[in-house]
Order: sequence, then C-alpha cells, then structure tokens
Amino acid sequence: MRVIKWIFRAIAKTINFTRLLVLNLIFLGVIAVVVLSFNSEETINVPQGAALNLDLSGQIVEERRPADPFQEISNEVFGKDPNEFREIALSDVIHAIRFAQSDNRITALVLSLENLQGTGMNKLFEIGDALEKFKTSGKKIYAYGDFYSQSQYYLASYADNLMLNPQGAIALQGLGVYRLYFKSAIEKLDITPHVFKVGTYKSFVEPYTRDSMSALSKEANLHWLNQLWDAYVSQVAERRKVSHDAISPNIDSYLERLKAVQGDQAAYAKASGLVDELKSSQEARQFLIANVGENSNGSDYLQISLDSYLGAIPPLFNYQEQGQDKIAAIFASGQIMNGEQPVGVIGGDTLSHLLNEALMDSQVKAVVLRLDSPGGSAFASEQVRQQVLALKAANKPVVVSMSSTSASGGYWIASAANEIVASPVTLTGSIGIFGMFATVENALAKMGITNDGVGTNALSSVDITRPLPSYMKQIVQLSIENGYQQFINVVAQGRNMTPAQVDSLAQGRVWTGQDALEKGLVDHLGGFDVAMSRAANLAELDAFEVKVIRPELSVREQFMADLMAKSAQFAQQSLVSSPTLRQILKAVDEQAAPLASFNDPKGVYALCPACEQIKL
Repeated sequence: MRVIKWIFRAIAKTINFTRLLVLNLIFLGVIAVVVLSFNSEETINVPQGAALNLDLSGQIVEERRPADPFQEISNEVFGKDPNEFREIALSDVIHAIRFAQSDNRITALVLSLENLQGTGMNKLFEIGDALEKFKTSGKKIYAYGDFYSQSQYYLASYADNLMLNPQGAIALQGLGVYRLYFKSAIEKLDITPHVFKVGTYKSFVEPYTRDSMSALSKEANLHWLNQLWDAYVSQVAERRKVSHDAISPNIDSYLERLKAVQGDQAAYAKASGLVDELKSSQEARQFLIANVGENSNGSDYLQISLDSYLGAIPPLFNYQEQGQDKIAAIFASGQIMNGEQPVGVIGGDTLSHLLNEALMDSQVKAVVLRLDSPGGSAFASEQVRQQVLALKAANKPVVVSMSSTSASGGYWIASAANEIVASPVTLTGSIGIFGMFATVENALAKMGITNDGVGTNALSSVDITRPLPSYMKQIVQLSIENGYQQFINVVAQGRNMTPAQVDSLAQGRVWTGQDALEKGLVDHLGGFDVAMSRAANLAELDAFEVKVIRPELSVREQFMADLMAKSAQFAQQSLVSSPTLRQILKAVDEQAAPLASFNDPKGVYALCPACEQIKL
C-alpha cells in the first residue's frame, strides 16, 4: 500500500512540476513578446541636462556573443544569473562617449565601475582616449566607488572628481604571470608526457615538464610585464598629478605610509593623492545631484544609462546596402580552432567565410580585421591567412587592428596583412610551435593492465596505452620543426624580412606593441580608428561606409538577439561573482587540460597562454 501511495505521490509531483514548467515557459514567452512590442513603439527620451551613467558592469569584449534565450531572459527580467557576466562591446562604449561629447542634452559623465571585470589593457586605453577627448568639451567626469580594482581605477583616474567610500580601498597590486605546474603530479599518476616544441621562449609546455618557471621564461615575461605596468603607472600618475611612487610604491614605503594612517586604506588613498574625496554612497549621490541636477522624484541625480543612451542615438555603423564604397570591418576574438565556431572562438572556416564575403562583395574596397587572440590551431591559422592573401590578390588591402592580444596563431594571420596596427600595450609575437600528448602505460601497468598485439607496420602500434617509440618521437619532432619553419617563412614573406631576421625575433618570445613596432613586426601604433584610416589610405578612398561583416544568425537567434538588445534598455543586469571554490576549480581545469578543446588536425599549435592570462 505504501508503495502504491509513493508511486502516485511521485506521479503527482511530476505532473505538478511539468505544469509549473510549462506555465513558466509561457509566462516568459509572454514577457518577451510584451517587451519586444513595447520597445518597438517606445522612443527613448534623453533628459535635457542629464549625465550619461557609464555603467560598465561585466566584461569589455570586441563583439558580444548572440543571446541565449533562457539565460538572457532570466538575467534581464529576473536579475539572476550566477554563471555568466554581462558582455559590453568596446565599440559601443567608445561610440556612446564620443556622441555624448557633442550632445547638448548630456552635461556630464558618471563612471560606474564597481562591477567592471578585468580586461585587456588596450581596451581600457582606448576607452581612456575617448574619455580624454570627452573632457575637451568642458563637460565633467565623475567617478565614485566603494572599492577600485586596477582596471576600474585606470578609468576612474580620468575623472575630474574621483570619490571613494571611507571604508573602501584601491587595489594596485601590479601585473604578474603565475601558473600551476604539474610535473610532480604527473609523475605520481604515472602519466608520461611527450612534449615537442621549437622556440627557446615557448614556455607553454613548461607546466607539464617542470615544477617551476624557467629562468628564460621569467626573463622574457618580466620584460613585457614591466613595459605594461610602466605604461599604466605613467599614465595614471600624470592624470592624478602624483609621483610614480604614489601609484606603485615598494613594499617598505607602502607599509610605512599605511602605518601612518593606522592601516586605513581609504585614508591612505586620500593622503597619496589617489582620490579627491572620501564620501559615503549617500554623500556621493547628493554631490552628483548638486552638480548635475536631480531626477523627477528627487531620489537620485538626473541620468540616462549606457544601454538606454545607445538605443537613443544613431548606430555606430550606419551602413546602407547601396551607395558608396565600403570598408569591411570583421571582428575575431578568442582561441583559434578548426572548423565552424561560435562568437568568442575563432573558427578557421567561420573567419574564412567572413573574409570571403568581403572578397566577393564588389563594393568592399578594403578590409579591417580586428584580432584579439592568443593563437591556437596552426592549421586554422594558415587557412585564414590564405583568405587574407586572396583579398590582397584581388587588390583589396587588409589592415589588421590588434586588440589586447594577437600572438602566436594570431600573429600568423596578421603577418599576411598589408599593414598591422597595434596598441603600445598589445601582446604579440610569440612565434613558435609546440605539440604535446601523454601516454598512460605506466599507470595501467600499476593496475595490472597491459597492451599487446600485432600490426602491419611500425606505426600501427602507436597508442596512448603503449610507450611512445623513439621513431614516433622523431616523426613528431620533425613535424613540429617543419611547422616552425613554415611559421618563420610565413612571417618573412608577409613582413619583407629574411627567415634569419624573423628567427632572431621568434623563438616563442612575446613582444609588446611598442617593441613590435621597433622590431618591424607591426607598422603603426593606435586603435581601430587608425586601422580604418590606414585602410582608406591604402584603398585610396576619400569617402566610404563601414560594413560590419558578422556570422549569419538563424531566424531564432536573430529574434532573440534583437529582443535582448532592446530589453536591456529596461531591465537591470545582475552580476554574481563565482564562489572561491569554483574559481579554484576553474583555474585548475583551465591550466591542467588546455588542449581539451583544441582540434588541430595535426595536433600542432601556435599559442601564447601567458598573453591570455594578463588582464588588469
């Protein structure tokens, strides 16, 4: 009897769960339709005299990924998503700042940076350039925060008035490259790693063959880390009108000054000139009301959000299907993999198709390829490079605009361009090749498992459960050396150098954009605008439109992307940090098995993991 009651209770619970699930899905669907219809009719009003609230909660990216319907609706409408951060397109941020500069409805700009996640330095630098130009209009920039990370403080330093909570702090810890090392763990597990590389500084494989960073890797990494940090310190110190020592003191000076204010981090920031005023959130709100004006109900300062403002101003690229000549803009971010890949990963086929679309469009006269990649598959990199060469052969100049990183496979692609534009703090180079896999014969033997059999030739015996024969090691190493030589020749051809000249700059070494300019690896320093100007110059265009070429979305994906873009103007975004344990497990997963998602047909990779790791 009890069993029967339990069965019926389980059935009832299942039916109730299904009923609630269906009703919730219908409810979400209704909300989506209502929001879409509401947005299609509503004209966003920019209040006269308002401040632009530049809320940068989330991650600054080159291009946002298409919206996932359930994830985005939950995040936008109900304000809960513990796993994903909001993505903000760099071009949207810069466009909003530039338009606000000459918009007489906007009287000031307020930086809301509390939840800005770490991002590449060059992205911060490009936003900073837009903020500097905004100030030339005579309009003020204000910043308030309870705490500031390095990335948040870099942008906050542009403020005319920089405020900090009296209980807050500024974390300026510098830059570093630290990795997990697995040699001893691999030995304890009786796994045999087989590493093949070319390049003195190609340190990707070190965590699997060593328990610490090699002296050569430390030397090379510290060189570009110091360059990036010096650029940060110099710029912030100049804007804040303080000494470099105030931004980056040695540990003894820091402790002495901190003791002088009894360990009060906020007082330390004020005494060091890092901030202008210490104010609580309520005091900061009243300050902004006094300087900007109050909203209709007097609860806050008069403002318009970034998302709403973007919906109220003309789009950045006002592209028309017919008309004058075009320059195609193509954005490619992430690790390079074979085949078709979604936004956030560079697929060899995906990016090649986009470049081919520019090739086949008779109105497109030049291409700007915006690259942000630490590299990846050598096969996919060469596939994309061939498409760049096809554009050049068709007399359509290609200019690569390097974002935070364009190294290894990213530089493989970039080297084919007519010209390369990089930020002084772009990480590039890392010209080198490696291959790696493991065999588990010793681990299996401990469990009493062996492998034996027969085959038609020597290669048929190769398997991860068997020891790797010496002749197979030679075969793989020869293939890696061939790949490296191909990489050297590709760069030599693209940059008009001799292979020997390239080899002296290669060996897997990472260079900043500033170094790369001096060594002939890039042509100009600057951002996307400089790259676009260079493309117009090479194509001899006095007037042109910009055509952004993106992967085509399905009807469903496009519907959801449009819906989310519009509803973002009215919904509050939530940002939830991962628990400490999740962060630890993520770090181990990312570093212990980095090749798990790679799919190069030959298992040959041109990748710079340290480049990917550096974020302010």
